[in-house]
Amino acid sequence: MEKLLALYFSGTGNTKYAVERFCIEATRPGVDCQIISIEDFDILKACDADTVLVAYPIYSSDMPWVLKQFINKNQAIFRGKNLITLATQWKFSGDGGALAARYIKGYKRHIASLHVNLPSNVSDWRVARLLQSDSKEAGKMAIQANVKIQRSVAKIMAGEKVTEGQGKLAFLAGYFGQRVYFSKIEKYMRDKLKIDDGLCIKCGKCVELCPTNNIEICNGNITAKDKCTLCYRCINICPAKAIHLIGNQKPLTQYRGAVGRLPQ
Repeated sequence: MEKLLALYFSGTGNTKYAVERFCIEATRPGVDCQIISIEDFDILKACDADTVLVAYPIYSSDMPWVLKQFINKNQAIFRGKNLITLATQWKFSGDGGALAARYIKGYKRHIASLHVNLPSNVSDWRVARLLQSDSKEAGKMAIQANVKIQRSVAKIMAGEKVTEGQGKLAFLAGYFGQRVYFSKIEKYMRDKLKIDDGLCIKCGKCVELCPTNNIEICNGNITAKDKCTLCYRCINICPAKAIHLIGNQKPLTQYRGAVGRLPQ
């Protein structure tokens, strides 16, 4: 792994945090790491890597559709490369850590796949009461994630196997445990983002930061279209708590990322 290209999609910072930690552990004499968000990706600027890391959040055992779209469009960057896949998840995803490899064609060898548990960023009022962690638990999860990444990188560098999410049992757990149901829910939810015009202060942060250009300013109002990728970035960044996805109530507590900050 002399040159590592780390590609990632991160809605509210969890996956970005995990990728940065991975590259900190992997960077050493003779190893060069380049980190690029798929939102900023330019194939002409990508390094001539021998290994590509693809990192992504898992939503009920599935990848965000925006990442699937990116992979399908940019298959050429994976051809002949070693592949590492990394999934950030709340608790469980079955085969989430290996999922991206099924969408990628022509890679040389899948040398590692891993799961990194981090706090849930879902902040809709009723759902957040079930999923969100308090600050103590969130801090503990971040520490455990650091240790997990450190140990996983050490194994990869030593040529040992890291195969989380691979195998038939993992596939069955991911597919029948959540994905077969979620794939339908995701399509249903793409046009369900709600913006409360009475609370909205028209700051435009959600328009600027939406990774799919799903939100726009129309006739002085902020409106959402039908391309939501369920990343929760706009919901958690909105200073007026005017955006939600599930139900009809504003966020209870906005998620602030694995280290207390969201993308700016």
